[in-house]
Amino acid sequence: MTPNFGRRLWLTLLNRRFRTVLLAMALVPIATRYAESTVVTQLMHPIRGDFLEVYVAGAKVLASGGDPYSSCLSTNCYVVLQNGWWFYPPAVLWLFQPLTRVGDNVANLIAVFGAQLCVAVFLWVMARAMNVRDWQVIALWILAVISFPPVMSEVAEGNLQILLLAISAAWFAGWLAGDRWWAGAALGAGLALKLVQAPLLVIAAWSRRFRAAIAAALTLSVVWLVGAPQYLVEYLVRILPAVSIGTGGPMNVSTFAVVARLLHPGSLYGYGTGMDTTVRVIGYAVAATAVVTTALVLRAPREDRDGRALEVAAAVAVSPLLVAEVRPGQLLLLLLPMMVLGTIAMRRGDWRLGAAVAASWALIGPGYLWASNALAAGLAWPLLRLTAETAFVGTLILWLASLQALRIHAPAVEDGAVTANRSAIGSIYT
Repeated sequence: MTPNFGRRLWLTLLNRRFRTVLLAMALVPIATRYAESTVVTQLMHPIRGDFLEVYVAGAKVLASGGDPYSSCLSTNCYVVLQNGWWFYPPAVLWLFQPLTRVGDNVANLIAVFGAQLCVAVFLWVMARAMNVRDWQVIALWILAVISFPPVMSEVAEGNLQILLLAISAAWFAGWLAGDRWWAGAALGAGLALKLVQAPLLVIAAWSRRFRAAIAAALTLSVVWLVGAPQYLVEYLVRILPAVSIGTGGPMNVSTFAVVARLLHPGSLYGYGTGMDTTVRVIGYAVAATAVVTTALVLRAPREDRDGRALEVAAAVAVSPLLVAEVRPGQLLLLLLPMMVLGTIAMRRGDWRLGAAVAASWALIGPGYLWASNALAAGLAWPLLRLTAETAFVGTLILWLASLQALRIHAPAVEDGAVTANRSAIGSIYT
């Protein structure tokens, strides 16, 4: 009997030479495009992105003795997603003050090469943490990272999110190594810059990683108390609650925004925020459900390396579902659970898990980019309204896939099918 298409495709992919040709055909043009858009263009025709317009500009206000939050006197600045430095703790602007003493061209060079270094650190640390040795797997993840639209966008903008990506990899490596204080320090540094990784501090305490949890809390406290502490109360009392209100605009991909756009379709096009009491109640109910569900699946901390990796994947994947304001660029942090789940899928020959990761990557990255570009172009197709939620759907798929992988994880049991698949794929792990 002639094998079906899926069987033929699987057998073809098992051929190492074919995979080499396929990777080369994809890596060369994509790497060239990535280098052109994030390095060459930025050096020859630099744009005044987040690095200069947000962080350096805000640092100049702080250095001159001004209040960096003074221009935001109402919630309107949060609604239209302008004046970006107001979303950050004052310590961020304090850390950027040395760059106010150099020219914009020098600052741009630092941003360009610093962003590339962060991407390289993330890939290198994650590969070592997951014990990946096969160059083809590493090449695959390089492709997945540099072609991920949120990465390309945030690197070009010089956004702080790229630094958080590298910091998250450092914390992940420490988590797999055990209760390491330096892992906690990395987590605390990330939290001091942006609170998006707060669930990771909770999971550190839950897993009795007390040295890591204490180091994280101390690092967060020190950075916040040293970096322009005179504005810290204002940030915590006035800015942070206002940022957490959320909107139904297209640049918000949180659960709250999805509910707002469903109940108030006009908010997608700027007709009001869409954030009423009903939306908030539903949003918080979904967030609470996600927390409880994740906690039930996590239960007792895992002792084996893959189990600990899956714990982190679940904690990171659920984070965007818990807050009211999620920018598309923030979803690049989901590359960590994608790499964890994808690597374990290849290790075990689990094509369902691999397909879920691939679908999540496609929906959050190219899918959402296409939908947002179509909306910006003024297209009004009936189905376009639904495509605006592709990033949320991709996030949901990734979270559910991480829970499923964690639920069925059995480190002491490996059946013959898994062993055969691993042998067929090749020696990926040492």
